[in-house]
Amino acid sequence: MPLLLRPVPNLLAFVVGALLAPPTPAPAQGPPPGAMATGGAPRAVGPDSATLQAQAVRVFLDCQGGRACGSERDFYVTEINFVNWMRDRFDAEVQLLVSALGNGGGGTEYTVTFIGRKRFEGMTDTLVHNSLPNDPDARIRADLARTFKLGLARYVAKSGLASRLQLAYVSPMGAQQASPRSLKDPWNFWVFSTNTNFSGSGETRQQFYSGSASFSAARNTESLKLNLSASGNYNESDFNVPAGPSTPAFQVTNIQRGFAMNALSVWTLSPHWSAGMKAGVSQSDFLNQAFTARLQPAVEYNVFKWSEQTRRQLTFLYNIGPNRYQYQRRTILGFDRETRWSQQFTASLVARQSWGSANVSADWLNYLHDFDRHALTLSGFLDLRIGRGLSMNIGGNVGRVRDQIYLPAAGNTEEEILLRRQALQTDFRIGGFVGIRYQFGSIYNTIVNQRFSSLGSSGGRFFFF
Repeated sequence: MPLLLRPVPNLLAFVVGALLAPPTPAPAQGPPPGAMATGGAPRAVGPDSATLQAQAVRVFLDCQGGRACGSERDFYVTEINFVNWMRDRFDAEVQLLVSALGNGGGGTEYTVTFIGRKRFEGMTDTLVHNSLPNDPDARIRADLARTFKLGLARYVAKSGLASRLQLAYVSPMGAQQASPRSLKDPWNFWVFSTNTNFSGSGETRQQFYSGSASFSAARNTESLKLNLSASGNYNESDFNVPAGPSTPAFQVTNIQRGFAMNALSVWTLSPHWSAGMKAGVSQSDFLNQAFTARLQPAVEYNVFKWSEQTRRQLTFLYNIGPNRYQYQRRTILGFDRETRWSQQFTASLVARQSWGSANVSADWLNYLHDFDRHALTLSGFLDLRIGRGLSMNIGGNVGRVRDQIYLPAAGNTEEEILLRRQALQTDFRIGGFVGIRYQFGSIYNTIVNQRFSSLGSSGGRFFFF
């Protein structure tokens, strides 16, 4: 349970609880030493309970990724009952912004930013929690709930509920505090992951099979990042076409295979600069490639410091190097195999702010022997909170395609086109979406009621036909 206001070992835990007054006028009693404060749904505690709850800090939970977002919100609302949870950030006094990024150990780093609004304008705090790769969801959400309580304590202390706020400390029972330097890691920071799966389905006249396997190894430190991966996939589709008035019955089988092995090393040069090396080999039926090998050094610059990576990034990445291709069929340029140098430039903006999130990138690639062989891709996603209850999300990509040197000279048969067995010649690629969401009604979003939730949010399972 590493909570990183400072390195705190898993033997220590801080718990903040706000206990409403008991039904009797007797003074409120604090928890015994070592006890952990717990939360529950708000309930009446006396004639002034409504007044006290009205004085509670208004909080909006803005969770932008990670396993502990989404459906876990009900847990936080139930567990942290000493604030008023709001439906919209414009009604809140504290916006609780949660962003998530994968950490070096294979887990997730959650950055929790507490943004004060209205009477708390200018009061901003940031706490960081790192989860382990095998932590269950219940463990993650409990740790995040404790992190939320710690950060909210500052604001509750300035509210009408301050006199009812208690801080409890769970003693490590005499255990010594460990420092990062004293930790011994037999794996030397290496993290390994394997994954295999197989699926199949069938009917009288069609069957489908697919399988894949992957392996990865990663070692991340502040100065060096190493990623190694290998993956392969196999997909087969069989169709039995019945006989027609003038055609006999026949069977169509579509098989697509591919594998890839990649290595990436990145060295930290400064708070803004990084240097790296990318290498890989691959095979793809879809791209007419029997074998491909690449080796490309790269350099990257981040306008913002990497210490701010969970909130914002503006990066410029450049890589250049040779590519060795061996094709399954002779290409439109008349080659069975060739070696070509290419360069690539990528600019990317990632922002996670109180108004929403944005991810925009531009990517340029060209072969050095012929600059007409190039590709330009623009892509982006914007989740924008326009006003009270109104939000919009826009995303899409558009690309100019001139780099398809792998296309077979013989073209594609009708069967290959219909089954998407191989890539087709194109001058562009485009795709996009837009959505608008509007919510109105009560500004409070504190009550949790999960009864009949198995029917789905719309109760669609009532409709049997």
